[in-house]
Amino acid sequence: MGTQKPSFIGLLMVWLCCFLLLWMGLALGNARAQSADVCSPAPAVKAALDQLPQQTPALTDWQFHEQSAAALQALLRQYPEDVFVQQAYISSMGGRSDKDKVIAEYKARYEQKPDNPQLAYLYGLTLVGRQSPEAIKLFSAALKADPKFPWPHVPLVTIYSSLAFSNKEQSAAHLRAFLDACPASLDGYQPLTRMDDKDLLRPYAAQLRTLLASRSDPDAVGAYRTLWSLEFKAHPASEYEALRRQVGQDLERLRQLKLEDKRQWYEALEDGYKLVNDQKQSDWAQEQVQTRFPRPWELAAMSKWQKDHHWPGEDAPPDKKRAYYSDLLQQTAQWVKERPNTTFIWMERLDAMEQLEDVAAADVKVAADQALKVAINNAGPDGPNSDDYGEVAEVLSKKHLEPERVVELAQKGLAQWEIESKQPFYDLYATKENLEDNKFDQAFSRLQGLEFEVDGYLQLKQADKAQLLLTQMDERLQDLQSLAGDKQDRKKSYERRLATYWGQMAREAELRGRKLDAMGFYENALLTRLDAQQKPETGKKDELADNAHQLWANLGGTDEGWRLWYGRRADALANQAGLTWEDANLPLPAFELADLSGKTWNVASLKGKVTFLNFWASW
Repeated sequence: MGTQKPSFIGLLMVWLCCFLLLWMGLALGNARAQSADVCSPAPAVKAALDQLPQQTPALTDWQFHEQSAAALQALLRQYPEDVFVQQAYISSMGGRSDKDKVIAEYKARYEQKPDNPQLAYLYGLTLVGRQSPEAIKLFSAALKADPKFPWPHVPLVTIYSSLAFSNKEQSAAHLRAFLDACPASLDGYQPLTRMDDKDLLRPYAAQLRTLLASRSDPDAVGAYRTLWSLEFKAHPASEYEALRRQVGQDLERLRQLKLEDKRQWYEALEDGYKLVNDQKQSDWAQEQVQTRFPRPWELAAMSKWQKDHHWPGEDAPPDKKRAYYSDLLQQTAQWVKERPNTTFIWMERLDAMEQLEDVAAADVKVAADQALKVAINNAGPDGPNSDDYGEVAEVLSKKHLEPERVVELAQKGLAQWEIESKQPFYDLYATKENLEDNKFDQAFSRLQGLEFEVDGYLQLKQADKAQLLLTQMDERLQDLQSLAGDKQDRKKSYERRLATYWGQMAREAELRGRKLDAMGFYENALLTRLDAQQKPETGKKDELADNAHQLWANLGGTDEGWRLWYGRRADALANQAGLTWEDANLPLPAFELADLSGKTWNVASLKGKVTFLNFWASW
């Protein structure tokens, strides 16, 4: 019997079937790669996320941002629907313009598919801190649409644990829901450390310990820090010694893993050794972290110096302050070589120069140039913060250097202030008191910027330009006084700005030859400072008093008259102790602590007694 040849149509059908099966297999494989488990990323996605760029001292903040954005865009193209890649992308968009962009992007995607729970969740993520009430609605809608999609529970825990939206019951309920759905996900245990319910913490701490006992990957090793925090919070102080012994056993296990190439290993060892009171080994682990995995804001030598050298305070003896700042200046010379792209180290160097009288003007100018350059490079298109401009302007102003540049920096800082002041307050902390503090701080910063600009014009002897700004300052001071209200710290800050204003009014009047007016303004400045009990900083020239005294003498005043009018009160203030006490006016939360002898103390046992509390924390 002969073999029949297949027809062309038959061959085509076979080929199409094979193609479809292959395509379906690839599609199914890709879907599995994207979402093998709703609680954790697929291995391929996890590996890709672990390979995202890490910031190093060689990169500016903006360069790192650009590298991360490019890497995440590549991942989004490879895994366009993967929720873990999307989460990483959203969390990376932290700048002002970035935040607006990512909100608009996910809003448009959500509006196209409003019934998609994943898109509702992702859009809600972009709104946390900006429009958190709307985010709550989106997360709730996502959970209603798909109760088995667990991720909306996590940001709801964050929101309901915040000051402005505090709801312990809701926070605990959402955390339980996530951990019940995803008991092996380490993301659910960290939020527990912000809770105080021992009955809630104990079972989940035990669950986490069991989970970690079967794992030795870097993420699990790093999670021991969370475990220890939970266990200490879940048990009374009388059991701490037993917990320390258990931590010691954990440390023995972790050391045997020998994960010398993983940051998480050293960080866990650092915390663990601190808990068992082995500071030497804890310091060793910290140094290893900063040496092997360097970050711009971390430097082993800097951490050690800061631990050994504490800021002496404004009222410290001049020789003590001089020694501190001289050493700081010497140290920062080395730190900026090792961390050339770190803004705050350059600002520390500038601060040391400001405090020392014998630093060459050329050195100050070079440091100011470099600090500003680094701040600009780190900021990217949004530009540096107004505070960065202000810090450089302040140093040049107090050193009487480059007044034209002081004016320029002050103007740029005020322009940035205008942008920053329009940014929404992070609403998870938008309590009435925090909002009031923020309004006051913004008004205070604006006044400082105006002061630097006025000072530049006064040094340039441009009285007309200074006068226009002083008129603005008068209006802003009235606003600041209103915002200060009855709070003592705000009132003192207002009076400091008021004294500066009167001092600048005096200098402007002197420029115009109005000496009597100037003397009256100097009197206002000095009396404001005295009434506010604001001491001139020790070891630094008191320019306000010196200028006023010089004009006093030019007007025919005697040294004896000056001493009677001003010197006595100034000397009395200078001799006052620097430590002051203010009422906190905050309720004391409930607590229960055991002392070294085993006695338990709580709020009730201390009621009606004068109590001194000395706090120590492992973190």
